[in-house]
Amino acid sequence: MKSLLVLLVIAACSGVVVGYVATAREYRWTDDEFGHFTKQSDLEPAGLLAHMEQLQQKNLPRAEVVGGEQHDFGSMLRNAKGSHDFTIKNTGDEPLDLEVRATTCKCTLGELDNSQLQPGESTTVHMTWSVKTKGEQFQQTATIGTNDPLKGEIQLKIKGQVLDKVMMTPLAWNVGEVSAGSPIEMESTVYSRMDYDLRHKQSRWLEEVLGAEPSLEIQARAIDPVKDAGHTDARQAFDVRLRVPPGLNQGPMSYGVQLEFEPVDPALLESEEASEIVLLTQMEGRIVGDITLKAGSRLSGRDGGGFTFRMPAVDVGEGAEENVLVFLRGPQRNQTRLSIGEIDPPRVLGAELGEPKVKDELVVYPLKLRIREDAPAMERSGNSKDDYGTIWIESDNKNVAPLMLRVKFNVRQAAF
Repeated sequence: MKSLLVLLVIAACSGVVVGYVATAREYRWTDDEFGHFTKQSDLEPAGLLAHMEQLQQKNLPRAEVVGGEQHDFGSMLRNAKGSHDFTIKNTGDEPLDLEVRATTCKCTLGELDNSQLQPGESTTVHMTWSVKTKGEQFQQTATIGTNDPLKGEIQLKIKGQVLDKVMMTPLAWNVGEVSAGSPIEMESTVYSRMDYDLRHKQSRWLEEVLGAEPSLEIQARAIDPVKDAGHTDARQAFDVRLRVPPGLNQGPMSYGVQLEFEPVDPALLESEEASEIVLLTQMEGRIVGDITLKAGSRLSGRDGGGFTFRMPAVDVGEGAEENVLVFLRGPQRNQTRLSIGEIDPPRVLGAELGEPKVKDELVVYPLKLRIREDAPAMERSGNSKDDYGTIWIESDNKNVAPLMLRVKFNVRQAAF
């Protein structure tokens, strides 16, 4: 027994020795590879930076763009041409090779004065471009390849704002969500950079504006250095005021309008350039009703898009009740009273409005929807536009549009 224990101890010790030797051979730090280092080394924290600099590679080219790799040219007229010179310097110790590789657009070109720089030398990259874009912002880049191991490519970027000879800002009237009972008032400014004075000729809506008659007032004025910051190079300014009375149809809207201008000088009216002074803009947004609903998962839809309520399925003779909140908002809310209008089919559906309560800028009505206990067997599942019940919520104010609530229901014939 003792012999067995001695053999086991010897085997364990042998395994430890063999493992140590194998590990040391593979992972040990030799003086040849890493140099000699002890706790008594002369290296101290104060000399660490200098020591790191000694370890870095030297005798390499270094590319530096003097003044930065981006140029903002400010604003330019559409289709105009621009140019800018970037300076690249070799701050390294070896020759720097440069190469123009690509530009993001055919309207942008880059040219090098010198493709190889000795240490300390600089060269110029000529960037030229044409502002060929339909947008209001312009941005292009040119790629310069280098043999700098830390900066193999340089991205030279030019950017700026694009202006038209005749332009409007803001370009469109985005009204967001507006109550059907509220008026709309928006303003824009048209700037002219033509070489001659213009006057407003006419404006016309490209589609019929449903539910209201909008008006446009356009007034010419001189350039104001403060009000027209960023457009002080323009010759004229025209203030454009849009006014729309309450009554626009509910739902999403997008109406185009064309503004036409002509030269004040009659002699210029026949010129081709003057005959094309037309601006296209639009009024867009969403018209929501002053009456809206809120409930749980049984209610679907959104303002202006129609609401649908799904009643629980019942057997004949059971009946059902569900609660909904009706919100009245807008400037007419305190002068308006709501009531239940036409119900279809009246033999199945019922509705009752409770007393209103004022909450912040809303008037809130509780609405109880019912399937009558004496309702006959009938189903309206919403499979077609006519396959719904309907409940109208009316208003005694002509400026507050009524709301139609569509209702899905299923009154089943009781099984015997």
